[in-house]
Amino acid sequence: MSRTRQAAALCLLALIPFFLPQSVAAEEGQSARNRRSTDDDLTDTADTMDTDIQTPGSVEDNMASCQNGGSWNGYVCLCPNGFTGNLCQDSVPVVTCQNGGVWDGLKCQCTSLFYGPRCEDVVESFEIENTVSAAVEVSVTVTSQEYSNELENKESEEFKKFNETFTKQMKEIYAGIPEYEGVVIKSLRKGSIVVDYDVILKAPYTPEYKNVLQNVSSNVRKTIENATKQQCSDELCFDSSATRVQNISDFVTPNDTCRLQAGKEYADYIFSETKDDKVHCITACSAGYKTSLDCHYGKCQLQRSGPRCLCLTTDTHWYSGETCDWGIQKSLVYGLVGAGVAVLLVILVVLAVFSMSFKREAKRQTLKVSQMQQWNEEEGRTPGAIHNVGFDHSEEGENYVHLGSMYSNFEASLSHINPEEKIQIQRPEIVMTSL
Repeated sequence: MSRTRQAAALCLLALIPFFLPQSVAAEEGQSARNRRSTDDDLTDTADTMDTDIQTPGSVEDNMASCQNGGSWNGYVCLCPNGFTGNLCQDSVPVVTCQNGGVWDGLKCQCTSLFYGPRCEDVVESFEIENTVSAAVEVSVTVTSQEYSNELENKESEEFKKFNETFTKQMKEIYAGIPEYEGVVIKSLRKGSIVVDYDVILKAPYTPEYKNVLQNVSSNVRKTIENATKQQCSDELCFDSSATRVQNISDFVTPNDTCRLQAGKEYADYIFSETKDDKVHCITACSAGYKTSLDCHYGKCQLQRSGPRCLCLTTDTHWYSGETCDWGIQKSLVYGLVGAGVAVLLVILVVLAVFSMSFKREAKRQTLKVSQMQQWNEEEGRTPGAIHNVGFDHSEEGENYVHLGSMYSNFEASLSHINPEEKIQIQRPEIVMTSL
């Protein structure tokens, strides 16, 4: 029995090598098939992604793609007012920038005094430098370059290039003057190139600022005269005999700076004030300053006509007045109005009673007159006529005799009447009788 079991075990061991490779091969084959299927799926997915994803185009393509007058700034399309979208393809209502704001292609760029989507709101205040600036007028003649008509156009490339070169050299010339801020070319004229420009100076705003800047202007004169006398060693050469320096002018104080930044419409209502060692441009509506307008029970608002207090209305009071300092209780007003309405109603009732009484009396009098007229019509007599009921010639009886035949030759005899005799006539009396 044991030998039989051993023989069976040996047979099984002999058969294992034949079955094991086939199973492994089958698994490896299935894995290979799975890998091929996965690779195919990834390939299909990659192809699909390549089809869906669009690579960004070149700058030239984007510049050409901006629609409706949009311009490419290297990153996005800057759209003109009235259009929006990545390519300025969508039409939107035109945005009107107020109070000196300028549309930059994306939004309104507001001045310092205003903010909001349309620059419609006034800021409380804004900080400026505590300095004063001034300008010194200078004229020099450049001999190293020739004049051209393109230099008259400040948008031309020739002018921009000359301005850059001139500004750079002036910065080197005036480098020893701490108050120097820069130059502004006003005009270019023939005669080689005659340059009229302003030297901008800036100094701390102190009570002595005029004397300080006057001394600086003298230093500017010496500096430019010495620079134009030197031998030409830079890009620009000058005619030393043609240098002209005018007196300093156009002082711009912090108050002037505030007015310039506010614009013409609001320049009269803005001024500067120092607070915590800083200079602020403020209006009367700016809170927390010495010159702030106290609107009491209202809110200050800067309008084109100047600062104005807009008074509040609460649950219990109405406020009015230039500074909203006068208030009245709503309950008092309601009481007075109610009393007035009550008095008016009483007056109307009294008038109605008198009117009804008068109408009744008038109706009664009219009825009485109507009855009298009716009675007279029934009797055949005219009201107010004299009638002798004892002798009525219109009533013919049995013994009626016509008097016309009897008194046809009747004449009044006046021979016995004394015309000199006075006749006493009793004054008539007026007797009022009711109808």
